[in-house]
Amino acid sequence: LMAWEEPERLHRGLQGARFTATALSGVRRRGWAQSIGEREPGVASVSAPVRGPSNRVVAAVSVSGPIERLTRHPGRMHAQAVIDAAARLSEALRRTG
Repeated sequence: LMAWEEPERLHRGLQGARFTATALSGVRRRGWAQSIGEREPGVASVSAPVRGPSNRVVAAVSVSGPIERLTRHPGRMHAQAVIDAAARLSEALRRTG
């Protein structure tokens, strides 16, 4: 979610973070993020943003599980499914918003 924050909040969020503005730029360009043991040892995840009616990111869809199952490159296998699910939720929010 941090990759899509407004500049001021993004700057504050980067203070003390393990990732850089450059890494977040890559996340925005790809449209998804992955984590390998960053928040919890042994856990990998892939996430994509869900946008509300104003196109602002309001949530994320994420798949997580043991690194042994999702591998050290979970985005290769699961990014498209997570992006598609986030897009469907975003569209549903636009219709109801």
